Amino acid sequence: MTPKEILDLARAGDVQRLAAEPVALADAVLELVAAGDAASALELVGRAWRAWLSSAKLEEGRAAAASALGATKDAHGVWRARALYGDGALAFRAGDTDGSRARNEELLDLAVITNDVRGECDGLTGLARVALRQGDYEEVVRLAAEARRKAKLAGDAAAGASPLHLEAAGTRLQRRYEDARKLYMESLDLNRDNPSTVAMELHNLGWVDLHRGDVDAAEAWFRQLDESSHPDAYGDAWAQLNWAAVAIARGRRDEARHRFDAGKAALEKLGASLDPDDQAEFEWLAAQLR
Repeated sequence: MTPKEILDLARAGDVQRLAAEPVALADAVLELVAAGDAASALELVGRAWRAWLSSAKLEEGRAAAASALGATKDAHGVWRARALYGDGALAFRAGDTDGSRARNEELLDLAVITNDVRGECDGLTGLARVALRQGDYEEVVRLAAEARRKAKLAGDAAAGASPLHLEAAGTRLQRRYEDARKLYMESLDLNRDNPSTVAMELHNLGWVDLHRGDVDAAEAWFRQLDESSHPDAYGDAWAQLNWAAVAIARGRRDEARHRFDAGKAALEKLGASLDPDDQAEFEWLAAQLR
């Protein structure tokens, strides 16, 4: 496919198809930069960065994003902002907390100057994500709540979706499971048309219900997640760990150990840093098996 054809796929929202060809996607960005079309390169990164995230091709995605963002400092409408947010998310998953913070701080500054409410919400969300990794859960909730307030004032429900997820995560890691469950349910309802977010919240609801002691509910969430058709390398690697937790709750320790070892191996193969909420669950599960 040509870079223009790949950009057309991104504009059509076909991230799943792009995730099947993450290297070609990165090459398309580099070709656009080489051709002097920084605007299209930024748009492609801004629209399609989740393809690198879901395929776990973080190195390729970050290289492409760096090329597009380094080609020009011009705003190019909203696409520089969206590309900054995407690169911040890729850096976060790669374990580069400082890099993620820098991208989101630049994004927030740009969004304020250009009066881009969605960009402001994204920047606050990215900084909340950084605070989550640093263990400052009250700051996570504060930043996420501020972003949701801005989105509500602007009447932009989509801009409030990501900070809602972060507020739920910060609440969950404070072990306020009932409140976290309500927030995750709100996020699930808001994102019914977004398969990747639906899958993420099904995973999170399963773990929250496990900690609430409702193993039947947790099983139902994980079963629904397994039956979804949205491929994601990181989420797929967690499947065995989800069922290892259920096995522990049911007293099936041998099964739990087998599934834990398989899930751990799958995550190690990816080479990605665990999201902080998942890191906490991984450590909890490991402790149950000692």
